[in-house]
Amino acid sequence: MGTKGKEIVGLDVAGLIADLSRAYADEWLAAYAYTHMGQVVTGRPAAKQLAKALLDTAKEELEHQEELAERIVSLGGKPPVEVAKLVEASNTGYPKPPADEKDFEGIVKTVIKAEQDAIQVYHALAQKTHGKDPVTYELIVHILGEEVEHEDEFEALIR
Repeated sequence: MGTKGKEIVGLDVAGLIADLSRAYADEWLAAYAYTHMGQVVTGRPAAKQLAKALLDTAKEELEHQEELAERIVSLGGKPPVEVAKLVEASNTGYPKPPADEKDFEGIVKTVIKAEQDAIQVYHALAQKTHGKDPVTYELIVHILGEEVEHEDEFEALIR
């Protein structure tokens, strides 16, 4: 990012990079968990629908981590590099799937909890960046909107 671009960020940039890096780790972990669950879920006729929703959502989580990585780099930071340390670098850890791949409701509840955690993280980031860093704020609001959609989609599967 250029000099003026950095100058308009009215926040501690290192702290903002740390916040974005934790969200970046969360997105990688969610993408992995959702991909895994989407590949193994069985046991109900609706399992195919759930698998598709999980795999589609995993792709969106990867898009989020890419967008976050771009912003981290533009702020002069570097996203977490060690895969083995993503859990400790994250806000909420790995959304651990149920042991039974036939536990349709357990899988959906795992995803809903992960999406709710993401909503909380992005809401806090939106409040932190609002009026202080318009570029990051716009990105965060975009991701927050998609996380809200994900929560609604998965809640609909068990309503």
